[in-house]
Amino acid sequence: MNFDLSFLSGYEAIIAIAIGVFLALFGYKLKRVAFVIIWFVIGYYLATLVVPNITSDPTWQKLIPICAGVVLSVFGFSIEKLCIFAVAAFSVATTLIDAFQMTEPIWITLAIAAGVIVGMIAVSFIKPLGIITTALSGGKLIAKYSIIQFPNLLSHYPSFFIILAVSAAIGIIFQFKSCKHLE
Repeated sequence: MNFDLSFLSGYEAIIAIAIGVFLALFGYKLKRVAFVIIWFVIGYYLATLVVPNITSDPTWQKLIPICAGVVLSVFGFSIEKLCIFAVAAFSVATTLIDAFQMTEPIWITLAIAAGVIVGMIAVSFIKPLGIITTALSGGKLIAKYSIIQFPNLLSHYPSFFIILAVSAAIGIIFQFKSCKHLE
């Protein structure tokens, strides 16, 4: 939304949408796998922001984010409560920044603060907020990459919110029904 993802091929967008569907529907049930995926995305995303300041070599610009994603996914697999906090905080902050196209430092700071608050609440209410944040994370991937994959069909701004809301709602309902027996 506010950063360019036009370099992605159709296959990469389809893989991102598939990961989004997985997170939206099965994120809490298979939370450790979901945490690995989400930590990979966090590491990859953060590294793509930093790498252009480090090197201009296109090979390194693709390799470093992948390595950062792998390192964070291995780390994230072993620390569950920190993962829950980070997933909730990152999901809320980046969704607010992307959805409202925030560029001013004050708004970005407020979005990060909202993410941190939701992250602290998520640690207290692991199951319901784990379901909601994994469904929202999956819905965000589906919405963002659907718009990239099908730019002619979904070229206007409100389509992001519609796709996000529908896919996240389906994921939340599905997960609450299928995870009744889990703690």
